[in-house]
Amino acid sequence: MVLFRALGWALLALAVGAIVYDCLSWWSDGAFRLLALGDLWSRLDLASLNALQRDVSGAVWTQLLLPVLRLPALAAFMIAGVIFLWLGRRIGSRAEPSFLGGARPRRRRSRGLS
Repeated sequence: MVLFRALGWALLALAVGAIVYDCLSWWSDGAFRLLALGDLWSRLDLASLNALQRDVSGAVWTQLLLPVLRLPALAAFMIAGVIFLWLGRRIGSRAEPSFLGGARPRRRRSRGLS
């Protein structure tokens, strides 16, 4: 569970990085364009993207992988991060979940004057 939460927070951090990149490119170029996953992958390691395209059959590439690589990186990282945080939630815990995904102990209410 901790691994899912850590992966979820890492993916949300990547989403923040993607929106910062998108905003900086908007500021410098004057046109707002979301960075696609394929563009991000080609900027990081073009050789591995070309190797994947060469090794995967044409139907799988065009029908499955190409639409995924055209998704905006911001949306993909944000959705995946939220899913992993949801999968890593604590189930059956008596503590109420906090904003950051952890659990905090319940406060006891005092009854009457002490």
